[in-house]
Amino acid sequence: MLHIFLILVSVLLTALGQLMFRQGMATVDRIQPQAGLWQLIGYGLFNGYVLLGFLFFGSGALLWLAVLAKEEVSYAYPISSLGYIVVLAGSYFLFQEHITLPRLLGIALIILGVICIEYSR
Repeated sequence: MLHIFLILVSVLLTALGQLMFRQGMATVDRIQPQAGLWQLIGYGLFNGYVLLGFLFFGSGALLWLAVLAKEEVSYAYPISSLGYIVVLAGSYFLFQEHITLPRLLGIALIILGVICIEYSR
């Protein structure tokens, strides 16, 4: 039971990191709309949201190492796809991004896949 908890916390931290990256880079793009690719990346590296994203993402990665020490990767990695659900929900609620029916169907398939993986044990 501890393993599934570690997987879910790792997934949550990684997804939160992605959402922080998005917030940070959207902020950079609003401030520097004409910046090129390398300038955007440079400005992003000094953005607080991006730095927080690295903290979350890195923490999730470190926790993932503990997961891989204890669990089969063929079991754990498919469950990590639940991060797509967290990111989809976060992008909707935090950034008011449009969620289409095909995206919702895709999420439903991911959930079904995770259920199948869980019952494969």
